[in-house]
Order: sequence, then C-alpha cells, then structure tokens
Amino acid sequence: MNIEKKTRNCFISYHHNNDQKYLSELRKTVKSMKVSDYSLKTDIGHLTNETIYNKIRSKMRTCSVTVILIGTRTGHRKWIDWEIWASLRGYSHPFDKKKSFKPNGLLAIFLPGQNHSIPDRLQDNIDSGYAVSMRWKNLERDFESKVNYAYWKRNNATNLIRNNRNRQESNSINFLGIKI
Repeated sequence: MNIEKKTRNCFISYHHNNDQKYLSELRKTVKSMKVSDYSLKTDIGHLTNETIYNKIRSKMRTCSVTVILIGTRTGHRKWIDWEIWASLRGYSHPFDKKKSFKPNGLLAIFLPGQNHSIPDRLQDNIDSGYAVSMRWKNLERDFESKVNYAYWKRNNATNLIRNNRNRQESNSINFLGIKI
C-alpha cells in the first residue's frame, strides 16, 4: 500500500557558516513527510538589503512554516531576524487573492550543544505560545508532528504572533554573554 505523504512548504532559516551541516542532515533525515524547502540555498550577503529582503519575501509567499535552526550564533544574525519578521507578516493583495498570504507558522529546532543563541523575535513568539520548538535529537521522531502543529497555529492562533520589534540592522557579537 503506497500512502502519499503530506507536503509542507517550509522556509528554513539558519546561520550559513555555522549550521549548514545541520540543514544538509535535516534534508537527509526527514522521511516521514515530504518537505518542500524554499529556503535560500546560498549566502547572498553581498547583495543590497532591499534585494535580499525581496528575495526572502518572494520565497515566503509559497511557504506555510518557517523552520529556524537554533545554534550558537543564530540570534546574532541580521538576516535570520529579517526572515522571522517576514514570516510573521501576512499580506492581502487588493486585487488578486492568489498573491495574498497568511503569516507562517514557526518551528524552532535547537541544535546539539548548550549555548543556543535565540533570536529575540523568535523568543517573543516562543513565550507567547505561537512558535513551536523541539530538540535536534528528536528530529526523526517529532519533525512531522511539530511542522503540522506550527501549520495549525498559523491557521488558528495568529492572535499570539509577536512581531513588534524593530528589525535588527546588523549582525551582533557576543561579548561576555552580552549581545552588542
């Protein structure tokens, strides 16, 4: 009996330099459901802010869940904050409903290690109950249910979205435990 797998269009946000290996592993490991990965495949940091933001938004339009891989530098990265910000913004096109979209659900995956750097905007949504989270070690067992729960929240709990922070204007550094 061949059962067709559900498809979820996910945008995956991560620190390219530090966490690429985890993205590659995620793509190999997740077999319980078909995941269409609309994330940016290469580092485009050399482009202008406006160009990068437009690329992010065009990818977001086709996604329903944003998966954020949380490592040691994730919360310090400008573009990860912008990806989360864009994920939480819906858009109603005035003339063409096909160009309208809802905010994405959020799934935070805590990578192995103990020094996680959680983006402030993501932490706001974990605290409010909108963002779903899980540990990397449970990826194979829990990924499908967590993505589906984030998808459910996208449709049923948008009142929990917290997206009122200013966008991060630059990457920050960690100096003695303080983000500067």
